[in-house]
Amino acid sequence: MTKVLLTFFLGLFSFLVFMFVGETAGLPAAFAALSAYFFVCQFFLSRNHPDAHRKDWRIMLLLDGVMLVSVLIMVSVEKWDVILSQGPGMLLSTCGGTYAGAVVASVTAKRTAARP
Repeated sequence: MTKVLLTFFLGLFSFLVFMFVGETAGLPAAFAALSAYFFVCQFFLSRNHPDAHRKDWRIMLLLDGVMLVSVLIMVSVEKWDVILSQGPGMLLSTCGGTYAGAVVASVTAKRTAARP
């Protein structure tokens, strides 16, 4: 239960990361910061789990949930030029960073378990 709450609060904090970095440094920096943030969060949430990229889908969706809902709200409210300039980058950086973090955590766990 604590892992679920931690994941939810990390997902909420991701929106603040996107807004603050996006406003101060621009969209490319915001997308890079989101990728790095989700990578680190998912890596620490899935460490020591050799099949994290296959079996931690609930955690991954919960972590990405705030940004996914933000994209859905953006699609329903904003104009198409804003959606096309921010939506794909947000989806790619959040989902890509999260999945990459799970894959690296899985590979690290497998290597640790294979050591004699």
